[in-house]
Amino acid sequence: MGKLFGTFGVRGIANEKITPEFALKMGMAFGTMLKREGRKRPLVVVGRDPRVSGEMLKEALISGLLSIGVDVINVGIAPTPAIQFACRYFRTDGGAVITASHNPPEYNGIKLLEPNGLGLKKEREAVVEELFFNENFDRAKWHDIGEIREEDIIRPYLDAIKSRVDMEAIKRRRPFVVVDTSNGAGSLTLPYLLRELGCKVVSVNAQPDGHFPARNPEPNEENLRSFMKIVKALGADFGVAQDGDADRAVFIDENGNFIQGDKTFALVVKAMLQENGGGLVVTTVATSHIIDELAKQYNGKVIKTKVGDLIVSRALLEHNGLVGGEENGGVIFPDFVLGRDGAMTTAKIVEIFAKSGKKFSELIDELPRFYQVKTKRHISGDRHAAVEKVAELAEQRGFRLDTTDGTKILFDDGWVLVRASGTEPIIRIFAEAKDEEKAEEYLSIGLELLKESLKV
Repeated sequence: MGKLFGTFGVRGIANEKITPEFALKMGMAFGTMLKREGRKRPLVVVGRDPRVSGEMLKEALISGLLSIGVDVINVGIAPTPAIQFACRYFRTDGGAVITASHNPPEYNGIKLLEPNGLGLKKEREAVVEELFFNENFDRAKWHDIGEIREEDIIRPYLDAIKSRVDMEAIKRRRPFVVVDTSNGAGSLTLPYLLRELGCKVVSVNAQPDGHFPARNPEPNEENLRSFMKIVKALGADFGVAQDGDADRAVFIDENGNFIQGDKTFALVVKAMLQENGGGLVVTTVATSHIIDELAKQYNGKVIKTKVGDLIVSRALLEHNGLVGGEENGGVIFPDFVLGRDGAMTTAKIVEIFAKSGKKFSELIDELPRFYQVKTKRHISGDRHAAVEKVAELAEQRGFRLDTTDGTKILFDDGWVLVRASGTEPIIRIFAEAKDEEKAEEYLSIGLELLKESLKV
């Protein structure tokens, strides 16, 4: 049997790997599993991001579900977190999102969801895979074919976010925010949300367009250079940029500086620990130890997981966590949506900013200070074996290790992580310390061990 799913869903080039036939079979496999689990008439919500291939794939997936006797709620173009929210809102038996998130426009993919909006459990993914490859589908009789209805999820989603923040505080300060939604699904939500919250808003790249004509949808510093200049030139309080399916939010301060995702995650963690008198934070081994420092200061506890928002979300659910996040700008509010949520993140940051009375850069400067350096190496051989060898060599030298995901060497004032990419022939090396020179030193240790591991 083949392998379909990656860390969250399946992704590939549209009309090559991710074809209408592929989506049709995925819908039939998912629907068959739901029927065999005892749901007589399952209900599934389906939505997509604005990619050119999205409508084609969505309709094919819906046809597959209908053919099994599954009823479908079609919410059209919407952010991934809004579709996850829709699973709970409409009390469905699951969901499906047609998206390739931050990937270039030629890609697309399918994410399957649990009734609570969380990504499908591994054991259920295995069932879908078996059905998909064996084509062992339970087609409905003609009179039991599923029915479809269209519903709006944008308005309920935005209203739910607004109910979770202090709108009066935001309206009193009226922050000036510049928004770049990368012509993605966030174009239908974030500019409107911020205006309704009471912000002054200027939007760029805010028309849904599956060609992503303005920029690559990955919201990293390189792709946001023009946006950073716009934020500074307009004299905005800050800027916020999103990826294609709007599950992340990346911030630019009033000086046009790119703010690393784990720093804005830290702002949320700090505020929520203060508001709740402590709590459990879930993050990954690759995230800054700023989070650990804040947990010490504000009666928090931290659990570290492997990299991946689905893994963080599952841990939050399992341990009744307060908030979770990653270093890439993804923040998870588990009592709202069990996945990264760019709009909810932005609303919370706006509230924090409005209540503080400070500049955005000042809020960042108040966080515990750490320096982080990152690099990567292309590896032609077995990258996972190389990382395991790094762990052996580091252990021989007496280093303290965390092998939750890759090889993380722990020092008294910092760390270095050597980790194989799950999707590319790359090994990433992250290092962090309270001193810039120390961070570079720890990065060198990681690179030296990697170099040695490749000689063996």
